[in-house]
Amino acid sequence: MSDLEQGILRWRRELERQSDLSPREVDELEDHLRVRVELEMELNAGLAPARVFRRVARELGDTKALSREFVKAGRPRWHRLLVAGWVLFAVSAFLPVFEMFTVEYGYQVFRDRWPICLPMILTLWAAWRPKNARRRALVWLNTAAACYLVLVGVDELVRGNITIIIGDTIRKGSFFVGYWTWTASQLLATAGLWLGVRRWRSARTRRGLA
Repeated sequence: MSDLEQGILRWRRELERQSDLSPREVDELEDHLRVRVELEMELNAGLAPARVFRRVARELGDTKALSREFVKAGRPRWHRLLVAGWVLFAVSAFLPVFEMFTVEYGYQVFRDRWPICLPMILTLWAAWRPKNARRRALVWLNTAAACYLVLVGVDELVRGNITIIIGDTIRKGSFFVGYWTWTASQLLATAGLWLGVRRWRSARTRRGLA
């Protein structure tokens, strides 16, 4: 193995060790590094490849700073959906969700039926701690919550008013705008998580098959 390849390998290992980047993201940065090195070697044919590599790596910056900038640049792709989901979720807390004996507002429903809201609350970890967005359990929990809300809503649209049984009393209830806003917020957050996981999906399998 040449000195250049050894230097790139050490650089890659340091980047993997000191950052939260996925193998796919490290691949992208390594490709960028190699392109820069090849360009510098064409422009400065008399320089040794190892020396060119050290110069390019120094210009790119230390691995920690490089990792932060790369993650920061990629966040908007999926963070916007999470933020939009949380905005709608907050709005739905002050909207009428459905009627039993009286109209129930979002904050009342969220308090009484907190297990349905728990997956959404856990997305806060994904927003502030990117590692947690890689956890499939969080994605599947939000997917399950979104499917539940959609199915219940579709059932209400198809059948009309929902039937609510409380003890020996049977009541007809209706969904209001708060329910659909809540459902939309869950769908947006779930889509954001799926995009986040897709962005972090490991490229090692493809590298092994190449």
